[in-house]
This record gives sequence, C-alpha cells and structure tokens, in this order.
Amino acid sequence: MKEKTKSHRNERDKAEKDLSLNVWTFSFVIIGFVASWVNMTFIQDAPRSIEVLAFLSIIFTTMIPGVIIALINRYWGYGYLIGFASAGIPFLIIVDLFIGGYTFATTLFIFIILWLIFWKAWRSLSSIRTGSLAEEHI
Repeated sequence: MKEKTKSHRNERDKAEKDLSLNVWTFSFVIIGFVASWVNMTFIQDAPRSIEVLAFLSIIFTTMIPGVIIALINRYWGYGYLIGFASAGIPFLIIVDLFIGGYTFATTLFIFIILWLIFWKAWRSLSSIRTGSLAEEHI
C-alpha cells in the first residue's frame, strides 16, 4: 500500500511542477501594468456616450489576454493579471480614485476566478490523469 501511495505521489510531482517564477513572469507583470495604465487613461478620456463600454474594457483586457497567456503558461497569466491589478493602486492615488479602485477590484476578482479555474481544475485534471495511469499498471 505504501508503494502505491508513493508511486501516486511521484507521478503527481512529475505532472505538477513547483512554482517557478522566471524572467518571463516578471515581464508579463510589466506588460500587464502598462496595458492597465493605458486602459485606465482610455477610460478617463472616454466621452460620456461610451463610458460604460470603456469600463467594460477592463474585463475584456484582463480576461482575454489573461486566459490566452495562462494557456501557454499559467504563471505568466498570473503575472499579467497581478501587473494589471497593481497598476490600479498608483492610478487611484495619483490620477483618479474611482477608475484606479475599479480596475484594482475588478482585476483582483477576475484573478481569483481564473486562479480557481486554472489552478484547482488543472490540479484535479492532472491527478485524474496520473490516477488513471497508475491503475493501468495494476
């Protein structure tokens, strides 16, 4: 029984790498920060007629690139979202309280949702995959 548990643990460790922060993760933090700042200035300069669409652009510019980047490497996607959210803090202090706070809160909420999807679901799928591999050998 101990060997079976040990083999399951070894296969899970092979399937799931530890947290690895590299240069690309930090570069996506910077890219997310810049993209967020540009988006917030777009919201600030938007005319009244498209102001709602401008605020919805926060959701689109976090979800779509965040998911695409996270499909390549989930830590890069997390870096992008963390950079996007962190840009809201200096923006709310320096430029506009509401837009910066909205960006920070919305991106943090989206980050939590995507974290649950990509981290928890990915771990569940990898454990199912390693479990099925272990059962084939029996």
